[in-house]
Amino acid sequence: MNNIKYYLIGALVFVIAIIGYHYLAASQAEQQIDKAIQEQTGQTDAISVQYSQIDITPFSADITINDLNIIFGNHIERAQQFKLDLSYLDFLNIYFWGAEYSLLHLDNAVISVISPSYTNKEKRQEIKADSLTITYQGNALDGIQSAVNGTPFEANQSIEIKGHDITFSFPQNLLSKVSAQKLNYSGVISKAQTSFWKEGTHHIRLDSLLWTPSESFQNKYSFFIKGFGYPTDAIPLQSAQLMTKSISQGNDTLEIESSVKSELALLTGQGNIIIKQPLQNSEFNNMNIALSDFSKRFSTVLNNIEKLLSISFPKSKDGITIQLQGSVDNPRIAK
Repeated sequence: MNNIKYYLIGALVFVIAIIGYHYLAASQAEQQIDKAIQEQTGQTDAISVQYSQIDITPFSADITINDLNIIFGNHIERAQQFKLDLSYLDFLNIYFWGAEYSLLHLDNAVISVISPSYTNKEKRQEIKADSLTITYQGNALDGIQSAVNGTPFEANQSIEIKGHDITFSFPQNLLSKVSAQKLNYSGVISKAQTSFWKEGTHHIRLDSLLWTPSESFQNKYSFFIKGFGYPTDAIPLQSAQLMTKSISQGNDTLEIESSVKSELALLTGQGNIIIKQPLQNSEFNNMNIALSDFSKRFSTVLNNIEKLLSISFPKSKDGITIQLQGSVDNPRIAK
């Protein structure tokens, strides 16, 4: 009996030691991450990172940062909560070898963000959401170094994002403001490429949208918008999709496919766009726009507009097809 008693006491002490070790390791990892952030941001005045708390959950190895604020120039990124879900091995890498080594060996992660937002103070642009879930695959250190230094990626990188109740505000742009209940995004880039946005392949889909066009657009097309029974500052759309990929490495021309679906009709676009700065100056190239799948109400309104204005839309059995020229900010129909 005494031997069993000693075995039980020994097992209990061992379990307590293991639990205590995990809590100690989590606390020390928190300190290492905090130290790494302070060291990196302390090397330059260009970026400021502030937060109220860093917490690592023992055993599950979830890293949570509360009240996160990142400021660099005119750009501000905020989140009520930023949670990084790591494997236990990744947690041990942080504890034993530090943040840089762990990033070097981090090839997948899931990030959950509550109330994230991005603001450009100079251009008064804002993107905000109720929540985002980001799934990353690649090499974290390679991705960060490539983004910061512009060096080629040494590993394939991919990002998937799912979001809820997201709003895009671009007051100096034709879009002006778009809100959506759901966001799905995927982006992939191969190793040896240098620009994730220009040379990668991207697909974004928004569902249950409400579009507030710019005031100039509302004033110019209010007759048509009201003719379809919508207020000029709140146009409902069922879904919108955009797919882009680079035509060739180092080329600033993207091949794009897009679609916007509403209860009235389906609008699709296919062609190329030449990227310029600022982005609204980017130019269309061989861009074809098609309007199809007309509802009965839409067909009636189109016929009434043709009669009223004594014009004729270029209709065919596939709908209305036109070719766009000009820039994103100032498109025009090719003759």
